[in-house]
Amino acid sequence: MKPVPVVFEGCFGWLHPASGRRGVVLCSPHGYEELCAHRAWGGLAAGLAAAGLPTLRFDYHGLGDSAGEDTDPARVRAWLDSIHAAVRRLREDTGVDEVALAGLRLGGLLAAAAAAEIGGITALALVSPFVSGRMAVRETRAFARMMPQPEGVEVLPHRADDLNVAGFALTAATRNDLERIDLRTLEAAPAPRILLLDRPEARATQELAERLRALGAEVAEEAMPDGSDLVRKVQAGDGARRSFARLTGWLADGAEPGGSVSLTERPAGLMMPHAVERPVFFGEDEELFGIYCAPVVADPLHDRPAVIFLNSGATHHIGSGRAWVLQARRLAANGYASLRIDVAGLGDSPARPGRPDNILYRRDTQPDVRAAIDWLEEQGHGRCVVVGLCAGAAQALHGVLNDGRGPWRNGGRVAGVALINPGRFRLGAGDHVDAVQQSGIHRSTGGYLRELGKPDKLLSVLRNHRRGVRLAKRLAGRLAQRALQTVGLGGSVPRWFQRLSAEGRRVLLVYSIGDVTLREFELQLGRDGEKLRGLPNVTLSYLPGADHSVTEWAAQDRLGGLLDELLAAVDADAGAKRAPEVLRSA
Repeated sequence: MKPVPVVFEGCFGWLHPASGRRGVVLCSPHGYEELCAHRAWGGLAAGLAAAGLPTLRFDYHGLGDSAGEDTDPARVRAWLDSIHAAVRRLREDTGVDEVALAGLRLGGLLAAAAAAEIGGITALALVSPFVSGRMAVRETRAFARMMPQPEGVEVLPHRADDLNVAGFALTAATRNDLERIDLRTLEAAPAPRILLLDRPEARATQELAERLRALGAEVAEEAMPDGSDLVRKVQAGDGARRSFARLTGWLADGAEPGGSVSLTERPAGLMMPHAVERPVFFGEDEELFGIYCAPVVADPLHDRPAVIFLNSGATHHIGSGRAWVLQARRLAANGYASLRIDVAGLGDSPARPGRPDNILYRRDTQPDVRAAIDWLEEQGHGRCVVVGLCAGAAQALHGVLNDGRGPWRNGGRVAGVALINPGRFRLGAGDHVDAVQQSGIHRSTGGYLRELGKPDKLLSVLRNHRRGVRLAKRLAGRLAQRALQTVGLGGSVPRWFQRLSAEGRRVLLVYSIGDVTLREFELQLGRDGEKLRGLPNVTLSYLPGADHSVTEWAAQDRLGGLLDELLAAVDADAGAKRAPEVLRSA
């Protein structure tokens, strides 16, 4: 059976139905690590359901698609309460007799702490867990320091004590509360059966195993050497499948089979002070997934444009650093509805038959963007603005170019587009996210040549035939592009912007200062965008103190201001269009 979106006590989740009498609640890692593991974690949930275990995966309060923010007070208590609520919801919806918890990284720490509070948990599986909150804070702080820092980052005074981990926050209060938890000081076993999956050399996990055995638990230990990739590389979960297969077998061991599956029908809307959100399925077979965020007081005339947020690279629909969630709810407070979506093969949308997951810059996902526009039109939104970052920016650009209804003034639907740090402007067969990250697609032609000038790099290319062929093709393509532009040919990208300008559509092009994607920008549109100069409706803006994914908080605020200006301009255009019609009717 297909997973079912659920909402409970301010939390959003997915229930994966099955007929067994033992259910599983999956406790995800925190923030950036959850962003990386999201699709693999969903695959684990599907595998558990296929093994007969009803499974609920969810976002903690203040994270993911759930209500609240990670800067709210008492976060650790809220996260533990989210696990309590998930256990209750799983029992209520499926009627299971037994519940097991499985947690990854910080989710392992929280799962064990919650199991000790709940009591009666049948089994507990901890995957690459933090054994203590102090360890979690120390490692998270170290990871934050390793993240590349752009120049000129502005420190917001009210967030000076917050730890920024790729856009996700650990406040001082949250860090203090976490540091009070240490599983090695438990006074009773949180479950009778416990599995520890971790690196063989993880000394703290070995100490935890000894403590749990001393408390009378049956403890199994298995090696998981690839756990770090799962939470450090966005959507790089292929290597975890073997470990997840062992985890599934352990959780299913001894579980009682059940009868037919019967789920309680409940609304899945999430009500907040200024916004109401609901999960939606759209597309030809209603397989694609998105979250529709609307103002609490809806626009009765549907006069304001709705906003579509596209995947940032391979990140699911919440956006890098949860930016799309926060922007959507901020816009709802200002009266704008939005739809944040996953195209096929990313996030919570299934891949198309025969196509792998996590493929970027794919031409064949353009129907997914059109399907999102169609869905909004069916809800009464006649106009929209499409927003994309990185690979999502290329999808956004072609989404407006391929809007089949013509210029919006003549009945078209896409009135504007925001392109943030686009890595490419063109779409093709697509590349896997790992290949995009490793290919150096943003590197200048000179950068390629300098690399080949290094003896070790040249030797590596000569030894690896496939790598050499890929590099040669990229270099040849760059040189050919340069040659065509020199003689005035090959300028399709500037013509795209000229066309959008002539059609009266608003275009916002945003770059982080010093971003690697500026190489592609200059290659296609000239130094400082000289080929855009003089084009009405096209705005080029630069973000100081911003990284590629715009995860610095001050830069996020500035980006929000730019989006507000874009929407205001689109509103003004609509007002100018209506004025002659009003005069004629008078």
